[in-house]
Amino acid sequence: MYKIITDSASNLTEDIIKKYNIEIISYTYTVDNEAHKCFEEGVDDEIEGRLYYERMRAGADVKTSLLSPADIEEVFEKYMKEGYDILFITISSKLSGTYQSGLIASELMKEMYAERKCIVVDSMSASLGEGFLAIKASELRDEGCTIDEAAQWIYDNRLRMRHIFTVDDLKYLKKGGRISSSVSLVGTVLNVKTILIATDEGAIGFSSLVRGRKKSLDALVKNYFDYAVDPSENIFGIAHCDCPEDAEYIVSKIKNVCAPKEIINCYYDRCTGGHVGPGALCIFYMGNNRSMDNKDKVRI
Repeated sequence: MYKIITDSASNLTEDIIKKYNIEIISYTYTVDNEAHKCFEEGVDDEIEGRLYYERMRAGADVKTSLLSPADIEEVFEKYMKEGYDILFITISSKLSGTYQSGLIASELMKEMYAERKCIVVDSMSASLGEGFLAIKASELRDEGCTIDEAAQWIYDNRLRMRHIFTVDDLKYLKKGGRISSSVSLVGTVLNVKTILIATDEGAIGFSSLVRGRKKSLDALVKNYFDYAVDPSENIFGIAHCDCPEDAEYIVSKIKNVCAPKEIINCYYDRCTGGHVGPGALCIFYMGNNRSMDNKDKVRI
């Protein structure tokens, strides 16, 4: 008996976490010093997301916080007391310190509950990429796989989880230290849209430059058609920072050609969305291994 836990950067909605019996540990964020949880039951993510990105556009001061080992320990202990083993799937260690905090919490739990297992897995992903791995772990659990088998599947397949995204303004990624000043300058000076990817290290990488928003959306669609594997057996996801029309444009393009097992179209989690900014949009899907075609891509 084991519990699957992930952090709120996984972008999973309340309906999904109930459907798949997944526990969420929420980050917190502040908007002009007002503190909020990134995930709360009963909160309408669409309404909150729209208000959040509107405030960002208006220049609000947005900050996000890390999960401490103590934050994670509290949730681990709750379930280990009840006899559960723990499988904790985190946002990429290249984007956050949550994985390291999870390892610290796990070691403490192993001392307290020596008979139990507490496994922490770096998803090497973010947003729905991380979330889809948690969903798969849940499906494996329900099919009767052991915790070790579920963890091994994630280790073996996490680099197949594709992320490709575009942003309206690179200043948010630059502010958060996710890209270099030179990349931000190129995008701004040339007035082009940057296509970004998740690298095989779990970092953000540069893919290409295109002129205009529509071409950037079409580049995401093309990427899906180029690299998606078995669409009818896998979930397709899209997370956006208050650009629902653009998200629907991409969904319609995908549905006109193929039928993914399921489509999840949602607002970007507010904590991770704060680093990419209003107008950002990312697609997520299972493809071939990132390292097979990312050799010429540059970590930025």
